[in-house]
Amino acid sequence: MLRLPLATLAFTTLATAQLTITSASPSNNARGVSPAAVVTLTFNAPVNPAFVTSQHFQLFGRWSGPVPSQLTIGGGGNVVTLAPQRPLFAREIATLNVSHFVTSTTGAPLTGGFMATWWVDAAPSTGILQLAQVVNYRQVGEGPVRTYGFFAGDIDRDGSPDMSATNEVSRDVRLLKNDGCGNFGSSVVTPMPNGEEPSPNEGADFNGDGWMDLATGNQNGQSVAILLNSGAGSYLPPFTIPVGGAVHGLAVLDADSDGDTDIVATNMQNIALLRNNGNGTFQAATFFHGGGNGEWSIAVGDANNDGKADIFCGTNQTQALTLLLGNGLGTFTAAGSVALGGFPWQMATGDVNGDGGLDCIVGNRSNSTARVCLGNGVGGVTAGPSYPVGSDPVSVDVGDIEGDDDLDIVVASYGNATGTVWRNNGNGVFGNATTLAVTLAGSCAVIVDYDRDGDTDVIIVDELDDKAFVYRQAGPLSPSTQDPSCSATLRINNFATRAGYAGAPARLLPGGQLAFFGISGQPVEFFGLFAGSRVDPGVPSPFGLLGLDLGLQVDVLVNGFTDGRGEGMIPVAVPIGLPPGSTLTMQCVLSAVGSLVVSNPEQVVF
Repeated sequence: MLRLPLATLAFTTLATAQLTITSASPSNNARGVSPAAVVTLTFNAPVNPAFVTSQHFQLFGRWSGPVPSQLTIGGGGNVVTLAPQRPLFAREIATLNVSHFVTSTTGAPLTGGFMATWWVDAAPSTGILQLAQVVNYRQVGEGPVRTYGFFAGDIDRDGSPDMSATNEVSRDVRLLKNDGCGNFGSSVVTPMPNGEEPSPNEGADFNGDGWMDLATGNQNGQSVAILLNSGAGSYLPPFTIPVGGAVHGLAVLDADSDGDTDIVATNMQNIALLRNNGNGTFQAATFFHGGGNGEWSIAVGDANNDGKADIFCGTNQTQALTLLLGNGLGTFTAAGSVALGGFPWQMATGDVNGDGGLDCIVGNRSNSTARVCLGNGVGGVTAGPSYPVGSDPVSVDVGDIEGDDDLDIVVASYGNATGTVWRNNGNGVFGNATTLAVTLAGSCAVIVDYDRDGDTDVIIVDELDDKAFVYRQAGPLSPSTQDPSCSATLRINNFATRAGYAGAPARLLPGGQLAFFGISGQPVEFFGLFAGSRVDPGVPSPFGLLGLDLGLQVDVLVNGFTDGRGEGMIPVAVPIGLPPGSTLTMQCVLSAVGSLVVSNPEQVVF
């Protein structure tokens, strides 16, 4: 019998052992995470530096898109950090993907890769939503276009969420760009191929060029359409991939952990998997059973906290929620089913009770409720309570409406022209319901900070009136402090809340991390960012309310010009070693045509 030396055996074991991630920060399904949070991954062995690249470590915001990050290796080679080079949007979902190509220095593979999602912080607010504007998707003289789908991704990379509306009757996608201040321009129409009827949709960077693309599910065409970004903030003509049935559910994920974004779609018979070739083209669909009959709705997340993407599927014939666990290699295994007692038209995921497990909220069209299904964090799910909403609920979203770091529910109802907001008490129990009115038929509910002030807004789309009803967060009011405005806004990590004023707490900036000071005004406009001692209430001036005491020392932190879109972004390394509780108060001055204007003041604490 051949006997190997002990040293050889030890080396062989080490070389073939699997590389794993032993801890991650932010943790999977975390809530209330800073928009500028540094991602830290600890491995069980030193990582091969050749694979620590943006191709294999990717951070993505649901609305803001791909996040460029600085990658570093520390901790003796076992720790990889991603430092975002821009802040994420308030309240959006962040997704981290690490590809299976990453290995240890001895060649041990990260089998199945790794993924995690978390929810970005939102500013504390009243939770009161007021109708701010109504956006019409029809063009002049046009009849019904039947707007059923809606995506709030930043298509032109200007730092603000845009509107992409999918329309079933006109068979097109209409892009309305945000001017950065919550106002939307006229629509740019991208026609779909003949026979297509776009409806469910989701965005991703499918070809890895750093721009947000769009995928839509098509009902009559029985296909998925891909609309790649032109690289200039518009959509190229779409191409389609047959999936063998009408698509009512669509989600994006890196199913096989190869570093690109794939698509899963329901076709009323099973689930279609479209694997990305890495350049935004896709292989022919492959199919697997969704665990029930009549696969209709779908959502993605890590339900058992193993760092792999899993699938929730709603079935219309068996009226159940099924959970399929992924292995990161493109294979999904049914792990259980929960009877819902109704038709699960659409769903959204999030940790609503704060236990670290991924939960699923289902819009139940049969009985006009939103059903909360609770995950246990190890791959199990049980049916929880139901909450009444309007008739025929067809869209669900989750997000932090009040900035209290829990996840609330918003549902759009087709049958009685409403959206319904249910507020979380922090433990997954919902109350204090609010009805948001539309004209004829609610078809989409989206939670997004469309005006970029750091608190959470809600958009409800009306399918029969072809309009978006934009409900803006009201307050808290501070009439003695300068408001953020289209003329002048100062944002710190995408928050423009007048932190530190009128009783609001100063915004915390952790030492040793980047903070991002954003300045908005008119295109190519001179600005100065000043720091000094806080004055509250503000002092009136011809330029607005001054929040800095001009009788004391005021320093210029930086000056420069906004870009062609009126935006400026200044990354600042927060000093380490400052006395705890040290504060800095800032206000920006911009030179408008013929005059000066001051921004909202903001105070930070270190």
